[in-house]
Amino acid sequence: MAESPPPAPYRLQCVVHRESASGIIIHDEQIRAPSEDAAVAEAKARFAQLLAGRAGSAALRDQAGRVVWSRRQNTPSGAGAPETEG
Repeated sequence: MAESPPPAPYRLQCVVHRESASGIIIHDEQIRAPSEDAAVAEAKARFAQLLAGRAGSAALRDQAGRVVWSRRQNTPSGAGAPETEG
């Protein structure tokens, strides 16, 4: 039986705005997923976790460096301003 190839690595890069001396958190992590759809689903969940109600932006890139998903949240969730998604 042939082994399935390892999941493709994607790179999730986030900037989260916070109230502190530096003002932002820059987060960069690798997401291994069997498909682009699975990577996007994981990126959405991780971005929501990292934001924790704050403003910020994220981009998910494939192995070639192309952006396959992005989102920007201008205000904390529930504050009445819409999120934008690319």
